[in-house]
Amino acid sequence: MTDTTIGKYRLEAAIARGGMGTIYRACDTESGRVVAVKVLRRELAANRSFLLRFRREVRALQQVEHPNVVRVLDVGGQGDRQFYVMEYFERSLADLLRDGPLDTLQAIRISAQAARGLQAVHDAGVVHRDVKPSNILIGEDGVARIGDFGVARIATATRMTHTGAILGTPAYMAPEQAENPQVGARADIYSLGVVLYEMLVGKPPFEGNTALDILQKHRLNLPEPPKSLNPRLPGALSRLVLAMLAKDPTRRPASMEVVADALEHLASNLTEESLSDEAAPRQLSSTEVRERYERTYARMVFWTKRAVAVLVLAAAAYAIYRLGACLNRGPADYLAEAAALEAEDKPGKALKVYEALIERFPKSDQAARARQRAAAIREEQRRRALEAASLALGGLDSVGKVRAEIAKQHFRRAKELAAAGYLDDARRIYRLLRDRFADTPWGLRADQKLEELGETNPQAPKENRAP
Repeated sequence: MTDTTIGKYRLEAAIARGGMGTIYRACDTESGRVVAVKVLRRELAANRSFLLRFRREVRALQQVEHPNVVRVLDVGGQGDRQFYVMEYFERSLADLLRDGPLDTLQAIRISAQAARGLQAVHDAGVVHRDVKPSNILIGEDGVARIGDFGVARIATATRMTHTGAILGTPAYMAPEQAENPQVGARADIYSLGVVLYEMLVGKPPFEGNTALDILQKHRLNLPEPPKSLNPRLPGALSRLVLAMLAKDPTRRPASMEVVADALEHLASNLTEESLSDEAAPRQLSSTEVRERYERTYARMVFWTKRAVAVLVLAAAAYAIYRLGACLNRGPADYLAEAAALEAEDKPGKALKVYEALIERFPKSDQAARARQRAAAIREEQRRRALEAASLALGGLDSVGKVRAEIAKQHFRRAKELAAAGYLDDARRIYRLLRDRFADTPWGLRADQKLEELGETNPQAPKENRAP
């Protein structure tokens, strides 16, 4: 859009582009004065509510007259194009930073001047919300001025804004600004702290490959103290920068005026000795020690959360794997596993597998086989238990005595049941004694008792059963 006239201004060259429009170097055709004209994007200018808010903000800024604020000279529109006009300055702080960090005293003075200008803007009820090096302009007199209020808002006016939009520059944005564009003046204090940090050490406190990555670091990471990157810096200056970069807005300096006063005090007390590379090392203050502990703790919390998340994901993956394996397991798999356990002489574990097979696939051919093997294992376990008991009573020659004692106990129980009227249960025990303990005297007696009681249908009524 260069070499085009808008209103009474002839646009000569685009000098900056942003999310809300483009800034042009232009010439006032009536006075011949060189000015900067910001032209809004057409889609924004077509939004009536936004346009009303924009014009209200610009008119408020026109009332701000301060040596550290770029003057807004005019506001207007032509067709579907809306614009406002500012003083033009050739250089910005971004141009100075291309050669690396600034001299400490120069950085302090530029920051103090920017803070004074922002305080004047705040006093007018405006929050800038996009403080960054390219918006701090440097005049021929070396004085810094705050400019480009393209994303500012009236703090006390309507709360209209672009729903869901993130306004500002991620590298210089306060943590709370990414979540809520309706921020207060202390968001500008954070952004100016980022700019001062970059002037002192040559880079912003947080960098990343994407805007989201940078915003996350602003929210979660603690910045490295400027003094640890530039040992020549005064400790008081490093602490002031870290205070401006506090995550909690209430822990930052109360106003830009406080920041400006602190910076000017530092500038007036700055000496060559305080900046000397040969200055004697000093002990860390309690504030610096606390800040180091806070950074360490933040890193520990960050990595602990990541480790826990990895463990949870691993546990979930294993559980899903085990569930899938269980669902895909057939009766043949159970039978093969039980057989392998029997081969390893682990009958107890094999019995559990057989029982699981019978429970899950009761009608399968493998289940019938499992029932046979389970019965055999139980019988073998009983036999071994009997042998163990026999050994405890004097060896293998005492097996007969043990069997006789067991039969005797069963016979007494059957006799008690018969006396109580539970004849079917008594007969069942007598049959057991007759069939399995025929080698003992109690097997013969049981046979006699059965003859006395008479045989009946085993499906006898349940009311004749022992409780």
